[in-house]
Amino acid sequence: MSTALVTALRESGGYLRDDGYEQTAQLLAAAADEIERLNRRVHVLEADSETPATFRRPVDRLRGFAKANPSRVGTDLDPRRHCK
Repeated sequence: MSTALVTALRESGGYLRDDGYEQTAQLLAAAADEIERLNRRVHVLEADSETPATFRRPVDRLRGFAKANPSRVGTDLDPRRHCK
């Protein structure tokens, strides 16, 4: 899961190392590693924060029921039709 920034940091490290900037190259590699670690963590947290069906709004649960059981749900959803 490498981004353009991480790729650039890793590639730049080689050039810096060739010019004698070993510590700077190591810092770039460490920064790239940290960015990748944080990206993985964000993806895990986003996946965990998906709203379970029991916590959804009632209308969302009804829509889910209607999709799963189309033969048990009426198709006329216009509330004005039932008013006199």
